[in-house]
Amino acid sequence: MTDHPHAGPGHNSGGCMVCTSTDRDGLVERLAEELWESRQDDPQWARSWADAGELWNIRFRELARTAIGFLERPEVM
Repeated sequence: MTDHPHAGPGHNSGGCMVCTSTDRDGLVERLAEELWESRQDDPQWARSWADAGELWNIRFRELARTAIGFLERPEVM
């Protein structure tokens, strides 16, 4: 198995989700949900990703796309 063409030092040669994903939209959705869930620290106000509402879903998908784009850049690390 070979590293991602832009893999830097310490990259998991087994393949990370960003490098091996064949479903870009699925990856964005999963990361957006993980980011959303990581912000739900107050049980009184916490909402599931499904109940977050379309505005928050859009914003967190944009955030996920930005994060993935950053991680794919060859100059990172």
